[in-house]
Amino acid sequence: MKKHSTLEDIAIAAGVSRATVSYVLTGKKKVSRETTEKILGIATNLGYLDTRSSKNTKEKAKTPFIGFLVLPNRVRPDEDYFVFSIQEGIHDTLRSSGQCLVYNRLQQFNDAQDPALVRFVDSVKGLIILNPGDDAIYERFMENLRSRSVPHVLIGSPNSENTYYVDMDVVSSAYQSSSMLLSKGCRHIIYIDSHKGMKQSSQILKGYHLAHEERDIPWNEEHLIHAEGTSIEEGMRIARSAITSGKKVDGFITPNDILARGVIIALQQLQVKVPQDCKVISLGGGVISSQISFPRISAVDYNPFQMGTEAAVMLLEIISKKRMRPTHSVFPAILIERETS
Repeated sequence: MKKHSTLEDIAIAAGVSRATVSYVLTGKKKVSRETTEKILGIATNLGYLDTRSSKNTKEKAKTPFIGFLVLPNRVRPDEDYFVFSIQEGIHDTLRSSGQCLVYNRLQQFNDAQDPALVRFVDSVKGLIILNPGDDAIYERFMENLRSRSVPHVLIGSPNSENTYYVDMDVVSSAYQSSSMLLSKGCRHIIYIDSHKGMKQSSQILKGYHLAHEERDIPWNEEHLIHAEGTSIEEGMRIARSAITSGKKVDGFITPNDILARGVIIALQQLQVKVPQDCKVISLGGGVISSQISFPRISAVDYNPFQMGTEAAVMLLEIISKKRMRPTHSVFPAILIERETS
């Protein structure tokens, strides 16, 4: 029978102590990059990592890593302040409980059985998934996740209530934002939505329609524009196109701060006064709306840091069997009025 490699074998081959090998493989303490790479290389050559990854679920549960998987959302990673805040909430909670966070972000999601994704799932003892989808690839991925008995929590709207999730009341977000502008006399609002196919679009549209129906103001489908991406440049393009079309525009509602900032820049360049001539509201408030943008953007705040905290607490309770029935938490939409409305 082939003898499995041990920590002692790796330590001897690397010329380090057994404790140093343990620190590298568990991440409990920092070890120099050179030593870390040497130990990992030897562990791979000896087949230790393969043996370790094939251990049963009970042994795997001792691994202190929690995964945070961000599915595609068309936002540039370096500008995704909403995700930054959620991640900080997760990390803060895990750190206080002695767990470690492992981050993975997908720009494209084309294969539910992608080897790298499967390895990531198998390397953690629990998973928090942001931006759940509703297509066949996502459903296959979730089936695979359940078949592997990986505890998980979703952040976003699930396809089924029979799961653990944290969500945002985006219907209320859209309703409040539209109601505010309509109450201020705006009748020519441009509603910028995410690209077609985003899961929450139908819920956002429901909120807009409700605001118009309550005031008996006709809904104009031509005023709904789907962004081709999420960037400041795209917000500028949409605003410039709307203003220079010759049609009257007195308001913009965007799905996030990034597009809203682009809209404001274009309005300023076109010498359209904000908010006197045109008002702007973002459905996704964050650091841009409250701190970076000038003028500061009126925006909906879901408290993403707290959402991350809630998801992490929920997952830890699932892992420890303190929570065994599918439950969820929906964060309210709080519209904060600032200088742009």
